Amino acid sequence: MFILEFIITPETVSSLVQNIVLLFALLFIYAATNINPNSTKIRSKFVIGAIIGGFSVLLMVNPWVVGEGLIFDTRSVLLGVSGLFFGPIATIIAGGIALIYRLSLGGQGVYAGIATIFFSSLIGIFWHKIRTILPKMKNYLEYYVFGLFVHIVTVACFLLIPWPEAFDIIKNTLIPYLVVFPIVTMILALSINNQKERIQAGVLINKQKLLLQSSLDSTDDIEIFALDTKYQYLAFNKFHAKNMKLYHDVDVKDGMNFINHITIKPMKDRLKKQVDFALAGNTYRHISKIETEYDKYLEEIITPIVDSKGNVNGVTFFSEDVTEQTLYEQNILYLSYNDPLTNAPNRRAYMENLKKMNQGIYLPLSVIMVDINGLKIINDAFGHDAGDELLKIAYAKLNENFASYGSLARIGGDEFTILLPNTTREAAMKLIDHAKADVEQQMINNLKISVSFGLATQIQQDDIQKTINEAEDDMYTHKLFEVTSHRHSTINTILNTLHAKNPREEHHSERVSNICIALGKALKMSIDDINMLKTISILHDIGKIAIDETILNKPGKLSDEEWAIIKKHPETGFRILSSSPEYAKIAQDILSHHERWDGKGYPRGLKGEEIPIRARIICIADAYDAMISERPYRTPLTHEQAIAEIKSNMGTQFDPKIAKIFIKLFEQK
Repeated sequence: MFILEFIITPETVSSLVQNIVLLFALLFIYAATNINPNSTKIRSKFVIGAIIGGFSVLLMVNPWVVGEGLIFDTRSVLLGVSGLFFGPIATIIAGGIALIYRLSLGGQGVYAGIATIFFSSLIGIFWHKIRTILPKMKNYLEYYVFGLFVHIVTVACFLLIPWPEAFDIIKNTLIPYLVVFPIVTMILALSINNQKERIQAGVLINKQKLLLQSSLDSTDDIEIFALDTKYQYLAFNKFHAKNMKLYHDVDVKDGMNFINHITIKPMKDRLKKQVDFALAGNTYRHISKIETEYDKYLEEIITPIVDSKGNVNGVTFFSEDVTEQTLYEQNILYLSYNDPLTNAPNRRAYMENLKKMNQGIYLPLSVIMVDINGLKIINDAFGHDAGDELLKIAYAKLNENFASYGSLARIGGDEFTILLPNTTREAAMKLIDHAKADVEQQMINNLKISVSFGLATQIQQDDIQKTINEAEDDMYTHKLFEVTSHRHSTINTILNTLHAKNPREEHHSERVSNICIALGKALKMSIDDINMLKTISILHDIGKIAIDETILNKPGKLSDEEWAIIKKHPETGFRILSSSPEYAKIAQDILSHHERWDGKGYPRGLKGEEIPIRARIICIADAYDAMISERPYRTPLTHEQAIAEIKSNMGTQFDPKIAKIFIKLFEQK
């Protein structure tokens, strides 16, 4: 009864109240310091631990005294909440300070006091694991359960007090420890949790502000700013401020009128119109060509700022430099309508123009088809660069002659078409005559350019495809007469060009021709076949026109790569000659003149009589003259040495029958 009477005295109540007040004084200090419970800084954890430890000492300085060495206070509340919110480091430091002080007080309750400090701290630290076995509950209820659990364990620690005093103390402290202290724990935990959330919310807001401003200022491509309804700045990024200084010599500030400081009037008028459009509640998005720089494009997005009532209070303005992308898209669009080689409008552009002009207002509509003659021969003989140059020259001249009268387009490899609206057939013919004379004055690699024109004129509304077909037919008719003479002229020019580059080839061809004629007569070939042999022997190395002079005239031994290039000349000669009907019969002979009787020749590895007979004759004549002729990389063989080589290669390199006739004819000559 003595203890119970002592507990409920005014002094006891006063001590408890002082302890509780001290607890909440800690809350006020914590709120004032704004220390984040989740801070990872060790220094912060030490500071928090020291503060809590200091308050635990204050609590024990103002205890509820039961007897000598028996003091009770709210340290269990403080250390439990510390472990719950401030983590192990801070709680261990606080508990350590409290433990040292309690040991210094001594007394018969010292072990119970130490156990209280240890277990309340431990429960707080590991509560996040303990609560996983509990059902989900609201914060206040969880904190109450936490406080009840801490103080049940605390009361159990009183069993360390010597008996029978322990029984009386437990009996008479149940109400404060199991009723008052859990509620105090709940209130303190809720208060610290609210403060923690406030601090974390403040940290988050500051981070978001920093992140937002950093995001705004992180780009050198996007201007970002916000205006109110009077065009005054609400916010802006550094890039916008930099550009305003650069282009308008103004240092922008919050509240400054944006529109009034645009110094270029066309830009000022445009921007005001755009902002007003957004202030009317619309989102504006457009790519604009900017007045401050040549060929610069900005994508401008202006969005209204709308409050919860639907009122527009301003606009946000995003302006991104999209010059590179816009120019790329323009280039893609250009390429979709234009030929990349000549820059002429392409078939797509032609089809759209044709659709547009297929109306009565454009009649009479003259359609001209143009074909560049000899493009394939030029490509085969001089390479595709020469062919490309031919097309560019032809287009340039056609464009000079027709651009003022209609639309010109390249619709195929060597084909162009011209649409001439409101042009009679007679007027179109005059334009064609002038253009043909102009184009055919042009030269490429010593070759005259040749073009064939076809014309049809639509007089009344009709099927436009019919007119196009008539123009194509007319072009092919002209081509039949023009292309043959042009091909023959082209082949002669190619041969002359080869001989001019390498005079040795001309003399070689003449000697091979004489040998071939002799062999043809010995084989009792017809006059036509002998004449054909003569032609083949003159043209057999025409494919060498595509080989660089440095390789043809190389003084040393050819490399494997150079030898592979040399071995291509039969194929090149075949392509040049097969494009011309009058040379088609001998093209196969040109292709095969380096085949061997044993099948080890090139380019196709033909064997025996698979090789055309004229090619077999050329093979032996060509080989003999090559052996006795001077070459940059070796001295010539004598006649006798060459004859010996032919004898040793009868049946392997050479047709044995023709080789025998050759030896019979020339062994003594």
